[in-house]
Amino acid sequence: MSGVIEAVQAALAARLAATPAVTNALGDPLRLFEARNRRAAFPHASWGGSEVSERGADGARMLEIRLTLDIWQRDASPAALLGVLSDSVAAAPVPDLPAPWRLISLTPAYRDVFATPERRLKRGLLRVRALVACACV
Repeated sequence: MSGVIEAVQAALAARLAATPAVTNALGDPLRLFEARNRRAAFPHASWGGSEVSERGADGARMLEIRLTLDIWQRDASPAALLGVLSDSVAAAPVPDLPAPWRLISLTPAYRDVFATPERRLKRGLLRVRALVACACV
């Protein structure tokens, strides 16, 4: 399983970077950081948590990976940007992953907007579900 989460993150980031509506909002190169960057221009995104669960059966190893993207927006709601990001993920062709992994699906699973302790700052959350299979069984 080593590296598969990072590979899915890289595939997702590449897809977002190839979407003009996303780069119009998050810049080129994307303002997408490993952790929240308090010095970055708004809006910007950061990776949140990830979860991995086994979904395989006899003779097939499959993983469900849930990745979280946090969107940080000042003086406006990130709802519209979440829609653009979600649309980009949904429209994406399934990219290749390094062997022995194969990406079966990559879909937006959940999105929401939250208030933060800073009155002017809003946090958007997009969860993406990836289903990957391994040819290593």
